Amino acid sequence: MDKKEIKKLKKGLKKTLGFKPKNVCYYQKAFIHKSVIFFNKENQQINNERLEFLGDSILDSIISEYLFNKFKNQNEGFLTKTRSKVVNSKKLAEIAKILKILQFIKTQNSSDNLTENICADTFEALIGAIFLDKGFKFTKKFIIKKILTEIIDLNSIIETETNHKSNLIEWAQKEYYSVFFETKEFNLDDKLFVSKLIINKEEFSEGYGKNKKEAEQMAAYKALTKINPNYNNGKKNSD
Repeated sequence: MDKKEIKKLKKGLKKTLGFKPKNVCYYQKAFIHKSVIFFNKENQQINNERLEFLGDSILDSIISEYLFNKFKNQNEGFLTKTRSKVVNSKKLAEIAKILKILQFIKTQNSSDNLTENICADTFEALIGAIFLDKGFKFTKKFIIKKILTEIIDLNSIIETETNHKSNLIEWAQKEYYSVFFETKEFNLDDKLFVSKLIINKEEFSEGYGKNKKEAEQMAAYKALTKINPNYNNGKKNSD
């Protein structure tokens, strides 16, 4: 990046995130997807995977503590389930879009055709960059104020049923249908899984995710929305 591009990135990040970065190098790296061949001055290929790993850990830690303190009378199961609703790929991708950080991502895909996983991974990498640039205390304040207060409606998330697979199996049992998930890893580089949902020996829907659970949940959700158009965001609305 030349000085003009760096200045543009700093200005864009300040407008988008609400603060001015100190070391813009961390943010540059956070937006480089591994599909882009990019080398530093030492001729080392760089991308955002390491920052994604760091950001994922920090995000989990801060959100876990926040939920622990906010819901003092709830058990471990409730806390785990609520956290998973906040940090799953779909929700993180939504946050990335709301923050308008997709414009900064460097990938082989166009900015209008970014996958859910690329968006989610970039957001996690951004959290890693903020941590390295500003420290834990600042990152925690950013996540709580910007993400958990301004963007996410926790009450709505808690009310939303996200176990689509369980809902689908419950429906199938009532209808006496057979259900089978054919799930396998299809992209070793990106560690992505695909799940084909078979109902009564016929392929009904298909889902993708960073693990088997996510892929099967997506396949189940797609099936449920086909079965009942009123099945909106996991809420069991009546016809």
